[in-house]
Amino acid sequence: MSIRKRTVLSSIAATSAAAVLLMGCSSAPEAEEGPVLEADPELHALLPDRIQEAGEIKVGTEAFYPPHEYFDEDQETIIGVDPDIVYALGEVLGVKIKLENMAWDGLLPALDAGRIDMISAAIGINETRVEKYDFISYFSTPQGVTVLAGNPLGIEETSDLCGLNVSVLDASHQLDVLQGLNEDLCKNDPMEILAFPADSDALQQLQSGRADTHLAQFPAAQYNAETFGEGETFEAILLPELEPQTLGKAFRKDDPELRDAVLAAMNELIASGRYLEILTENNLESGAIEQSEVNPL
Repeated sequence: MSIRKRTVLSSIAATSAAAVLLMGCSSAPEAEEGPVLEADPELHALLPDRIQEAGEIKVGTEAFYPPHEYFDEDQETIIGVDPDIVYALGEVLGVKIKLENMAWDGLLPALDAGRIDMISAAIGINETRVEKYDFISYFSTPQGVTVLAGNPLGIEETSDLCGLNVSVLDASHQLDVLQGLNEDLCKNDPMEILAFPADSDALQQLQSGRADTHLAQFPAAQYNAETFGEGETFEAILLPELEPQTLGKAFRKDDPELRDAVLAAMNELIASGRYLEILTENNLESGAIEQSEVNPL
């Protein structure tokens, strides 16, 4: 479903406050018109016995990171490109998808404890995470910053971040990027890094003036620039010097059957054209990949 068809909260603070109230489960939104995906018996047979018996996959997400995952106007239904993809995966695999919203820093512990079967939350694949978890790739995203409208500090490239106060989501790939820049490019004029447990909190620092800019995946920066304050609050600046980030769905290392079943279903979505259709509906077709892989680094 198109991100341009949705109205977001006009206040970042309101979004943050809503996060406290909206942790829980979400069912699939009503399907829009389009090709019907049929369950593939061969793919269904790849699923672990526990999933086949339960008839559902429990998927953890953090629904405060548009356009990837966020709440619809009813503040109950989770929408975005990530839910669209996982619901399509469920159709191909012949099982229901049960989305469970939780705090960003609670996703991996929930996966470890077996409370969820996989994670779909725009997680970047990196060497540290691959040591403990398996991922299947589904999207490639450039990096960018959100700045106040008019770009008062004139940020145009990565070196312009040196010496600034930069907000970021804690425990994220972008935090690693900033820390790396402080050790290299900005070592003589380091940034003050302001890390927060929710991306909406990090973005609020920019709106309040406590941060000079906010680093995120570029689609998120674009979305914020286009939607908050009727598009007059922020601007998004692409930083092409930073390597694109590959995003993945996360699984436990001891759950290879589920990983491989979802991998096969993901590649079926790609081959059928439904994957690109979903990205296009969300204005994210530029991040399409040609094939889903396990732990690409």
